[in-house]
Amino acid sequence: MSAQSKLFERQRILAAFGDFVLDHDDLDQILAEGCRLIAAALETDLAKVIEIERSTNTGFIRAGVGWKDGIVGHERIGLNDRSSEAFAIRKTEPVISNDIAHESRFDFPRFLLDHGVVALVNVPILLPGRRPYGILQVDAREPRHFDKDDIEFLKTYAMVLGPVIDRLKTAAELRSTDERLRLIVDNARAYVMVVSDADDHITDWLGGSEKILGWSASDALGNPTDVIFTDEDRANGVPERELSGARKHGSASNVRWHRRKDGSPVFLDGQTIALRGRDGRLRGYFKIGQDVTERKRAEERQNVLVAELQHRTRNLIGVVRSMADKTARTSTDLQDFRARFRDRLDALARVQSLLSRLKDFDRVAFDDLIRSELAAMGGSGDRIRLDGPAGVRLRSSTVQTLAMALHELATNAIKYGALRQPDAHLAITWSLEPSGADGKPWLHIDWQETGVTMPPAGAAAVGTGQGRELIEQALPYQLGARTTYTHGPDGVHCTISVPVSEMTEAQHG
Repeated sequence: MSAQSKLFERQRILAAFGDFVLDHDDLDQILAEGCRLIAAALETDLAKVIEIERSTNTGFIRAGVGWKDGIVGHERIGLNDRSSEAFAIRKTEPVISNDIAHESRFDFPRFLLDHGVVALVNVPILLPGRRPYGILQVDAREPRHFDKDDIEFLKTYAMVLGPVIDRLKTAAELRSTDERLRLIVDNARAYVMVVSDADDHITDWLGGSEKILGWSASDALGNPTDVIFTDEDRANGVPERELSGARKHGSASNVRWHRRKDGSPVFLDGQTIALRGRDGRLRGYFKIGQDVTERKRAEERQNVLVAELQHRTRNLIGVVRSMADKTARTSTDLQDFRARFRDRLDALARVQSLLSRLKDFDRVAFDDLIRSELAAMGGSGDRIRLDGPAGVRLRSSTVQTLAMALHELATNAIKYGALRQPDAHLAITWSLEPSGADGKPWLHIDWQETGVTMPPAGAAAVGTGQGRELIEQALPYQLGARTTYTHGPDGVHCTISVPVSEMTEAQHG
C-alpha cells in the first residue's frame, strides 16, 4: 500500500471511529471498537487499552482485540520500574519495542509471550489537563519497525481517545450520582424534603413530604413554604425569621410543630439550608425535617414515666430492706454481714445498671444478665458452658429477683462448688417455650454443676440458707416461677422456669 493510500485509509478509520463515538455512549464498546480499528490500521491483529489503577499500582486490560478469553476485562499488569507501560506513562511519550526478545530495558507479562507477541508500541492516553488515563498498546507477532507515520497516527488516535474517555467517565459518574441522589430522595420517606427558590416558592416536593404533610406535589408547588407552618407561627413571623437565619448563617434550626393539609399537627425536627451558587448568590432554600411526632408525644408522657420511676424506687427500697433483714439473720457477726450485704448490693446495682440503659419498651435479655453476673463474679474460662437462645426478653418485674437468685447460685459455686474446685465444671443452659400451658412464653433455666467434690455424708450441707430460700420460696411467690434445687453427688443442680416477655429481641427489632 502506498504512503498516500495508507494516509487516506487511516483518515478513513479516524472518521469511522468518530462516527461510532457519536452513536454510542458505552465506554467499553467504544474502547473495543477503537482497538479493532487501530489494529486494522496498523495491519496487526492485537491491540488493547490499559487503564491505570493507582490503588494497586497496576494496569487493567480494559478493552482489546485479538486476545484469548480471560485477558480483556480480567488481566492486570504491574506498573513497576521494569514495565514498558509505566515507562511510557512517566515519559508521556510513545515507547517502542521493535523486538522484545532483544529488549533489555523492560520485563514483559507472560500472557504477551503466550500470544506470540514480538513487537509492541505503548502510547499514553492523556485526559484533559494531561492527566494520565492509561496506555494504547499495539502488539505484533513478528519483529516490526514502527515508523514515524505509525507513531504520529497512534498519538493522534490517543489524543482523540482522551477527551472521549473523560466525557464518558464524567457522564457515568454524574449518572451514578444522580441515581444515588434519586434513591436517597425516593427512600427518605420519614423526612419532609422541600426545595424552594430565592423568593421561597416551592419548586420540589421530595421524600416523604406528601405522605407526612398530606399535600401532593401539584398542590404544593408554587406556594411559599410557610403553608406548612402553624397559624400561630405565621402570625409571629417565624417563617421569615427562619429564612433570615439561613441566609445569614447558612442554615437555621427548624424544630417545631407544623401543620398538615388537614390541619392536624406534626412535629418536624430539622433545618432550613440556604442554597448558594459558586458565585455566592442565593439560589433558594432546602428544608428538611424528620417526622418525630410520636417522640414528641412520648415526651408529653414524662409525668407517667416519673410516676413509674417512683413506683420502682419504692420497690427497690423494699428489696434492699428485705435483703438486709435476711442477710442479718444468717450472718455470724457484723464483719460477715458487711461483706455479704455489700456483695448483694453490688449484684443489685449491676441489675439497675442494665435497666437504666434501656429505652422505651426495651427489656433486659437473659443472656446479657447471666454473662454480666458471671463476669462480675470472676466466673469465666473453659470450665463454664453457656448455651441458649440470645435475646430472650425478661419482664421488668422479674429481672431484680431473678438476678439475685443467679447471684446466690454463682456465689455458692465460687465458695464451695464448680467455680472453686479446679476439676469441676458448670453448665448453664436455657430454652424458650413460646407458649406454655397458660398460653404465655416461659424461660427454662438449667444450672448444672459437675465434678464437684461434695461433703461426706453427715457433714453440714453447703449452699443452703438465704440463696436456697430465695430460689425455692421467693421466686415462686413473687414471680410465679417453678423451681428445683438439689445437691447431686457431684454438685448443685437447680432449675428455674419463669414467664417472660412476649417477644425476643430479634422479633422486637
